[in-house]
Amino acid sequence: MNKQILEFRKTDHFLFSQWDRSIDDQLLYKVLPFVECTKCCKDVIIVKPSFLKNRDIKARKNDCLIVIATYNVLITTYWCNHPDYLYNKEKNAHFQILN
Repeated sequence: MNKQILEFRKTDHFLFSQWDRSIDDQLLYKVLPFVECTKCCKDVIIVKPSFLKNRDIKARKNDCLIVIATYNVLITTYWCNHPDYLYNKEKNAHFQILN
């Protein structure tokens, strides 16, 4: 896996979580161009199943893809079936929802 994807740099933690959670670069190449802002201190990108389905991206059934970034640096990624808890957990984060 590359340490760079589009204009984003991957941390070592991101590389491990990407590998561990079976999130390949092809999926990221289809999602990341739609991410508008990662110039905030902490960005939480929630990629809804409808977004993935509309773009013929194979994903886990009814799971959202969560990407955490800061200043165009990808921190972590994971699958989540109920991302609503993030709104309470990440109080000072900038949220972007890809529908």
